[in-house]
Amino acid sequence: MADSQFTSTALGAIRLAQENAARLGHSYVGSEHLLLGLAGQEFSPAAMALRRAGADTYEVRRYFQSDLTSMIQRYEIIREAQMVHGDIALAVARSEVDRVTAAKTADDLLNLQGVQASIVLYRQGDGVSMSGRSLGEVNVQVILERLGGGGNATAAGGHVSGADLYAVRQRVAEAIEDYYAP
Repeated sequence: MADSQFTSTALGAIRLAQENAARLGHSYVGSEHLLLGLAGQEFSPAAMALRRAGADTYEVRRYFQSDLTSMIQRYEIIREAQMVHGDIALAVARSEVDRVTAAKTADDLLNLQGVQASIVLYRQGDGVSMSGRSLGEVNVQVILERLGGGGNATAAGGHVSGADLYAVRQRVAEAIEDYYAP
């Protein structure tokens, strides 16, 4: 690949993508690393387009960062996950976590063999928030819409105000079973 094929901005994004992949311990450069590289160039056309589309480039960069505390929180949540209907991991964060940690945990659960989708529940404010992810075969949007959530087929979320964590867990489990009902 000749450098002359790319603008200096594009080369900078590729360099940042490679650095981020290495920092995260990945042996490949994937779309997530490219997104991070694009978001890392604050004044590039791509970063400006992301911001115009509503993306917070700082939040994008923060999403991919990891620290020991966050990793421990994610693994504590994963340890408590249970399979519902055989292929959906449903996990409850027993301790206080932020939205990014919950979303990363939902992503991490998709790396487990046999998991087609994951939903992480966590306390937030006056209720319970939900972060759902899917590899594509399960539409997490449809499941979380049953509890007032939204999103798209592979990434969805929502919030149930004034609710108990374990009552919401039961409602999500029922929504999953209803999703599979004929």
